[in-house]
Amino acid sequence: MRAGLTEKLRPEVIAYYHEKFFPTPVIGVTGGKGGVGKTTVAVNIACALAEMGHKVALVDADVDAPDAGILLGMALENAVDVFITMPLIDESKCNSCGACVKVCRLNALFLLKDKAPLLLGTCNGCEACLLVCETNAIDRGQKAVGTTYKKTRGNLTLYTGELIPSLEESANVVEKLKGRVFQDAADFDIILVDTSPGAHCNVIKALQGSDSVITVTEPTPLGAHDFALILKLLDIFELKGAAFLNRADLPSPRSEIERIAREHNISFAAKVDRDDLLIKSYVSGNPIVTMFPEAASAITFVRLAHEIAREHLT
Repeated sequence: MRAGLTEKLRPEVIAYYHEKFFPTPVIGVTGGKGGVGKTTVAVNIACALAEMGHKVALVDADVDAPDAGILLGMALENAVDVFITMPLIDESKCNSCGACVKVCRLNALFLLKDKAPLLLGTCNGCEACLLVCETNAIDRGQKAVGTTYKKTRGNLTLYTGELIPSLEESANVVEKLKGRVFQDAADFDIILVDTSPGAHCNVIKALQGSDSVITVTEPTPLGAHDFALILKLLDIFELKGAAFLNRADLPSPRSEIERIAREHNISFAAKVDRDDLLIKSYVSGNPIVTMFPEAASAITFVRLAHEIAREHLT
């Protein structure tokens, strides 16, 4: 993983990654460490922008454990199932050449002598086996791997993706979720995408097409470690943005966090201290910008929302 984070991508790959076919700005909200508060940041910025009169799409792309709907008190509705291709092998057409077995990168197919291949492992639906089968013995079957949802309340529309537990195809669900949102992009003034924690494929897919990224961290050793990882990932894909320091008043030195930010030429757009009212709003399923608008953290979220509007919506 760390070796991969040092690689420089080809210019055409970067261009493709940043390409989108609509003018609506896309803001990613990410953070390497789980539990750092990125969903709280994304939800409150989205609500603040919506209360300012902007049409906002909030995308919960943490498909393994989506919870933005809980923080908003919004039930998931308008379900659309997500499917991937599963190979269906016609034994009457198969000549047991083994080409499909060789091309399967997941080693999901097993070939017995003079028999048609058997699907014994996990298939990710890449369809490579269909491409190499010269006898057209493989058809496209379907396997359900998750669901996307859409729910609108006022100026805010929440899009959520959810992976079926025990499955591995979370990146497929993220891709379908982003596709559903981007298809509706003309309906919104701005799109916010809340990613999963980490610096892996799901995060890369979730941030694709982002115009700017807010990286949430905290002043702890774990926070600093994962902050560095996610900023390396953003550098590789040439994603620009700012940092958000959550729980800034924790009794831990901030020097390492600040050093990492300087190293990656990123500034802190906002800082929030621990806030009892923020915790109360969190457990009540009501964003602090609406439940306690006079709270210090709510004022910070609203200020950041205004800065985002000035930069991207003028």
